[in-house]
Amino acid sequence: MAHHHDQQHKMTVGMWKECWNTPNVAFHNPNLNELFIKYHDKMLTRPGMRIFVPLCGKAVEMKWLVDQGHKVVGLEAAPVPCKAFFEENNIPYKIHEMKGIHGEKYESLDHNVVIYCCDFFLFSKDVCGEIDGIWDSGGLNSMDVEDQDKYIHRIRSLMGKGCVNLTEFVNFDKSIVDITWSMTKEELEREFGEGFKVEDITQMDAPKRLKDQSCDSLTLFAITKT
Repeated sequence: MAHHHDQQHKMTVGMWKECWNTPNVAFHNPNLNELFIKYHDKMLTRPGMRIFVPLCGKAVEMKWLVDQGHKVVGLEAAPVPCKAFFEENNIPYKIHEMKGIHGEKYESLDHNVVIYCCDFFLFSKDVCGEIDGIWDSGGLNSMDVEDQDKYIHRIRSLMGKGCVNLTEFVNFDKSIVDITWSMTKEELEREFGEGFKVEDITQMDAPKRLKDQSCDSLTLFAITKT
């Protein structure tokens, strides 16, 4: 794999959309995320919360959250997984054109799930309302280093008081891949800034599915708006 800062190999929205056009998308996990299973209680502090899932794909955690009585707000750049999420889970939905920012809104008929298909960096509280919790298992992790502060600024602006943002990083095997997408607790504290508390929850060995992609461990942080 190329060095992370090699601009020729930077993941673009076009490349992301193209990935979703292939039959077996390597980064889609058909099972609930291991860290989500263990630590979702840190985020889910009361019934009926609105949980944001950035760069969501067709994440199975979204269906689990809805089944537990929460509402889900997803954001995705590619239309393929938006449709697939609703169709594979047999959830009736409608597609609405979005005003203001270019894109589409995929919404279940019962209004419990909405996935916005648009540019993340144009997304705001004005579009989706205030968020009670965030499950970020690929959004910040997929940002190039030079885009991470911009991404965090956008996430910060969506978080309501008491909102807990569970952020997972995949750590690559340094002997194989020279990539530093991960951030430390200190870096997250600096980027989120005043009014946010960062807790380093755990680090665990990557499951086999990810070890096959040169990943060696997973790290989970809880970032709370105080």
